[in-house]
Amino acid sequence: MKSASLLLPAFFLLCLQVSAASPDTSTGDFYIRTGAGIHWLDLPDSSPFLRTNGREEVLGFLDHYDGTDEGTLITLALGKAHGHQFTELRGFLTSHTSRHTREYREDPAPWADIRTRFQDEHCPPGAVLGECLTSQTQRHLLDLIRDDPHVRSVGWVGRVDGAAMPFGSPIFAWGDPIRIRTKREVDFYGLDWVTGKRTEPAVQSGATLYFGPSYKRLRQDISTFAYESNRPPTVNNLTLSEDLDASYYGGVIGAHRDFPLGPDWSFTLDGTLGVYYLDADYHGAQRTFISSGMFAIDEVTNHRASDEQWAATLGLRTSLNVSFTENVTLRIGAGIEYLSDVPEMQYTKLGERFGPGDPHSPARIKYSDALGYLSSISVQFKGE
Repeated sequence: MKSASLLLPAFFLLCLQVSAASPDTSTGDFYIRTGAGIHWLDLPDSSPFLRTNGREEVLGFLDHYDGTDEGTLITLALGKAHGHQFTELRGFLTSHTSRHTREYREDPAPWADIRTRFQDEHCPPGAVLGECLTSQTQRHLLDLIRDDPHVRSVGWVGRVDGAAMPFGSPIFAWGDPIRIRTKREVDFYGLDWVTGKRTEPAVQSGATLYFGPSYKRLRQDISTFAYESNRPPTVNNLTLSEDLDASYYGGVIGAHRDFPLGPDWSFTLDGTLGVYYLDADYHGAQRTFISSGMFAIDEVTNHRASDEQWAATLGLRTSLNVSFTENVTLRIGAGIEYLSDVPEMQYTKLGERFGPGDPHSPARIKYSDALGYLSSISVQFKGE
């Protein structure tokens, strides 16, 4: 955080040394540009749901939703022009909300075979499994499960803080299907204060270089409810609320070039490079409730994690511009932005064991890259 606090004032002082101006004119003008569009954000996938074998060792993960979401994009820029120089304050806001429901089940044949063998060996004729399952016979059932290489289970990590469950793990050890409902809200916004200068004297064309401080924030709120779908949702379930917050503090440098297509038409190509200090925080609130087993489990867990990282962005935007009057310009644009480091959660590792009383790795922050895409329409107004 200290590095970011030194970086922002340094850029601020540099901005104050350059006079205000607009890249579109050589006269002293204020301007405002406002727009709206659609933003697609392709975030990394992560999941607290997993597959295990009969020994309750992690074999893989269930990515129960697609990390790509789309939402409304709002942009706003305020600037002042003088000569061939300009200063501009610009920001964007986009919000994505998605809901996902999926069901997972494993091959029931190995589980049916285990039930039959256990009932033949430990249950009187005609008795069901639950009537003859005791603390003494349970270990025989567990031995049958562990010795069968075909057994697979689906479920969730024991606890997001990595602590052992008191009476085993909340893996659906009977091979029951689970249904997962997820609501995912993503807010992504940012603010740049850039200053620059046109490198060529022409009004209708020429390259413009600019730089300045930049801030971005990416917040993900995920609410999950999972339960065994062959039972009522109130019997065995998981409720998990997660907040993953990432703040980017840094600076951006960029260049754009205008290509005239006619008296009132032009094409703009704009590229940016940003370097940021990334501050990431996670908070997970989990409730695990299991009432179908020998021991009831009702566990509430809160877990926090934080991390710091350097990140970079690379963006490219294009727009087709139409000037209706000297002071009003319509822009139709599209763009793409690459983010080198976006936080995601890793809940456990492959090969870890979730047997009774076994602790495991807590949920922790890791990083992957991501892409954002946009299309927008904006209008720019100039005034003396």
